[in-house]
Amino acid sequence: MFDNASDPAKERARAPEPRREEPEDARIALRCNRKELRLVDSFVTSGEFPTRSELMRAALHAFLTSRAMSTAPTPPVDAEGFVEIPVRLRPEEYADLEAYARHVANGRPVRDLLAEFVRRSEMELKVHELVQRARATVREAAETRTQVGALGESGRDLERKGVLGR
Repeated sequence: MFDNASDPAKERARAPEPRREEPEDARIALRCNRKELRLVDSFVTSGEFPTRSELMRAALHAFLTSRAMSTAPTPPVDAEGFVEIPVRLRPEEYADLEAYARHVANGRPVRDLLAEFVRRSEMELKVHELVQRARATVREAAETRTQVGALGESGRDLERKGVLGR
């Protein structure tokens, strides 16, 4: 009468196991041949990476980043050869630009004005950098002249004392 009763142990064995959630930082195993392992170990022994795992994490990260960047969509270029980008402005900022475009820029589109402003500030930034470099060069030249003058004076002092003759 009870021969057809199911065995709970057999039922558990037949039922598919529920899928386990993987931990957030799951481990993976890599199979490498001897030559690849020697190369990996050479990076570790040189001190560039502390462990094999750190090297593999860095390599995986670099691979994923480069692959993601290669599939990133490139923005479309319009007929004039420009790429349009969205710019976030406050309403009052846009209103100011619109008024400027209407009254000062002879009705030019705001987007063209913004592009010009960006280009101009980039140019001014480069000019600013050039001015800083020029000033640094002038300061260095003045310091060098001072050092040369001090060395010349020191040489004359040595000549007066008879240590050095011409």
